[in-house]
Amino acid sequence: MRRFYLIAAIIGGIAPYATYFAYLTWVPGSSSALSLAWGNPIAAATLMDFSISCLVFWPFLFSEAKRLGIRHAWIYVVVNVLIGLSCALPAFLYAREKKNPA
Repeated sequence: MRRFYLIAAIIGGIAPYATYFAYLTWVPGSSSALSLAWGNPIAAATLMDFSISCLVFWPFLFSEAKRLGIRHAWIYVVVNVLIGLSCALPAFLYAREKKNPA
């Protein structure tokens, strides 16, 4: 599973930015990005789902990091905020598997 989590973290780090930069080439400037995120019910539901998932991930992250002795768990919160859950969650799961192999 470690290899899967590592590959997922890499893809999860690249895909959001690739999508965002593709958007910037389509519409220069990012001033309308936030309004588009909440601009229709489907986008708003997706953003709400993502936000709740992030808020659930953080307590899980700190609980598991403390239990397994994973240092610098706050780095995954920074990755979550700067890149997204698609990178932070698999990166943490990779570190978790590395620390506690089955």
